[in-house]
Amino acid sequence: MERPLNGITPLKIIIIVLILIVIITAIYIFIPKKQTQEKKAEPELIHLTFDNTVQNHILFSDIKIFKQDEDYYLTATATNMTSNSLSISPVTFTLIDSNSNETNLTGYIGEVLTSEDTRNIVIKTNKNLKNTKNVNINVEAQVQS
Repeated sequence: MERPLNGITPLKIIIIVLILIVIITAIYIFIPKKQTQEKKAEPELIHLTFDNTVQNHILFSDIKIFKQDEDYYLTATATNMTSNSLSISPVTFTLIDSNSNETNLTGYIGEVLTSEDTRNIVIKTNKNLKNTKNVNINVEAQVQS
């Protein structure tokens, strides 16, 4: 009895499947993969802190500069260090960078700061503040009678 030459037998199917598995595995292992997703640039983390400052009987503490999204923020806490109510002008922060360039930012804490009261200041700007090395604060305060 003669066997047909072109017949597909289960043995031939198993051999073909094994060969395909070996070829696919070799391709997966030996051919370098393309980077479909390039590394995104890490966001630039900026978080600067500065020393506490007392100006006209007001303690400015937790003075920080940080970047969020594309904007820079200056935050500070203002505390009345007296037992009197103080009449307050706007607070001017003069930021000095490493090249001695000055940037002035103005913040408001209200017109009156009562005895030992604390207020937060948040100033948002699109100016680049990452090279700030020093912060000077100017505020006028008068005792209310």
